[in-house]
Amino acid sequence: MRLARYSVPLLLLTAVVFVRSAMAQDLSPDAATRSEIFALVAAEDKAWNSGNAEEFGARVLPNVVFTNIVGMFTVGREPFLRQHRTIFSTIYKGSTNHQTVQHITLLKPDVAIVDTLSVVRGAQHVLPGIQLIDGAIHTRLEQVLVRRKDGWWVASFHNVAVNPVADQPPPTQ
Repeated sequence: MRLARYSVPLLLLTAVVFVRSAMAQDLSPDAATRSEIFALVAAEDKAWNSGNAEEFGARVLPNVVFTNIVGMFTVGREPFLRQHRTIFSTIYKGSTNHQTVQHITLLKPDVAIVDTLSVVRGAQHVLPGIQLIDGAIHTRLEQVLVRRKDGWWVASFHNVAVNPVADQPPPTQ
């Protein structure tokens, strides 16, 4: 009975110590991590630019969560590949994609959120609701990456189109 009386405070103290130590940990990506993540992003661009859906999805996990620029949502590697096979043979056939890494957030040493700005040029068709900026489709892509023994893998791929109005500085008053 006495032990039970101390279990909740002890549990809370343990949680506070754990959270404080995690917060004190420097989770800034080191040069090697940045290089690995930049290489993954470059491989995605190369695969897109050659219209190769299999290569584009080579580093997605079997249960990847995917939301495209018009809000279509799927879970799984096969739907991800199927969607990219479709767009690479239709609306984005012959297009080029260039991603610029904007920010990397490490949640843990083996979990990263990677935010990129993507610029797609040469689209055959622009979907309703998407507005071109300087003749190209601009998107903000957020990927959640997980590091495994054989490198970084995409667990989540969430892409939103940039609205030209939102890409401007706010008006001054």
